[in-house]
Amino acid sequence: MLANLFRSASIILFLSALLTGCGFQLKGSAQNSDPSLIGQSIRLISNEPRNELTAAISQQLKLAGAILNEPEAATLVLRLGPEQFQQRNLSLTAQARSAEVELTMSTHISLNRADDVLIPKSDASVVRQFLNDPQNVVGKTEELRLLREEMYVDLAAQIIRRIGHSLNN
Repeated sequence: MLANLFRSASIILFLSALLTGCGFQLKGSAQNSDPSLIGQSIRLISNEPRNELTAAISQQLKLAGAILNEPEAATLVLRLGPEQFQQRNLSLTAQARSAEVELTMSTHISLNRADDVLIPKSDASVVRQFLNDPQNVVGKTEELRLLREEMYVDLAAQIIRRIGHSLNN
């Protein structure tokens, strides 16, 4: 019994050392963040300061090590345009109902440092598709809600990567 427990523990220890040795890191961990954002003082200006996208970007900035400040203390200013969410039918069933749907979430961003434009006004967007089952309205609504939450996180991560890239150049 004790030998089996010892063998199981040693296998788990070996597998965790193997994962660490290959460079595996959890997504969003501090070591996985862009070092150019650590300690940067950023002001986030949003047309919709209380929506989910603004909250996701604020959270991603904090995870990356940035400091969100007021205008007089910030060295970088990130401007976030209004969130746009579009839903488009890709295919229809024999009864002319939506069978496959494409979701697009987008916004405009720009990044400035004093009078220097680091990222000119540009679009950031993510696209997802899902199969629509007309017989399962409740499941479709829940799947749509989960997809939107994932899209907020993915769009925020995309914007953070752009900021990191512009600071490195």
